[in-house]
Amino acid sequence: MLRIFAVLLLCTTTFAQSENLQSRTWFEQARFGMFIHWGIYSLLGDGEWVMQTQHFTGPQYEQLAAQFYPVKFDAAQWVSLAKQAGMHYIVVTSRHHDGFSMFATKQNTYNVVDATPYGQDIIRQLADECHRQGIKLFVYYSQLDWHHPDYYPLGGTGQWEGRPRNGQWPRYLDFVNAQLTELFTNYGELGGVWFDGMWDKPEADWQLPKTYSLIHRLQPGALIVSNHHKTPNPGEDVQTFEKDLPGENTTGWGGATISQLPLETADTMYRGGS
Repeated sequence: MLRIFAVLLLCTTTFAQSENLQSRTWFEQARFGMFIHWGIYSLLGDGEWVMQTQHFTGPQYEQLAAQFYPVKFDAAQWVSLAKQAGMHYIVVTSRHHDGFSMFATKQNTYNVVDATPYGQDIIRQLADECHRQGIKLFVYYSQLDWHHPDYYPLGGTGQWEGRPRNGQWPRYLDFVNAQLTELFTNYGELGGVWFDGMWDKPEADWQLPKTYSLIHRLQPGALIVSNHHKTPNPGEDVQTFEKDLPGENTTGWGGATISQLPLETADTMYRGGS
């Protein structure tokens, strides 16, 4: 019996690894995707860092949620635009540094369904439309959180007056893993996750093996991309370079050694004006 179990376990592991490698090959061939930053911060028109740059307290910033009602949002239109432009995947913010979730989560009420008059799951609509149109959906997920009370000790950002100076870090990591479980269980097949924010607390114990194994267990083909600006960690599937070509460091936070993983450059296309 033990031998049979060992063979079955080996076969399952080999299949999962094969599925992951196939996804990496697909990613290298896809070459072009759309990266969407969108959240309650969009109401202010000052970027996704506005909570930090304008020094909003938690209660002040939370008022944005009560005003969020995107009547013109059309998931089919967004996905069609990406497809018409020749893109093969979309990355969209499921949760940014402000800690506000753009999906239905049971882990707190600070999300687009429970805290806004809009009351609809943005990620659900995009996931369903991506599946319908044959575009892969990746979820951006911030490991940094300017809102959650258990994101403590604080990192290099989010240190405004009135923020609690206590909390339980292990409980915060449990919260993160619970949300990731929701994302990789409730929205069908996802292309993967695009992590951001570990640079805020580079010396913290992020328990990456636990989180990465959770994702790969739930969806073996999902790709893990992490925007930590360093050499990739075990379990990561794509190396990304923010606003730089691989190996370059025009931003001041780049210059990481180029790995053998599939490579990505995430850059911004912006048209100014009123």
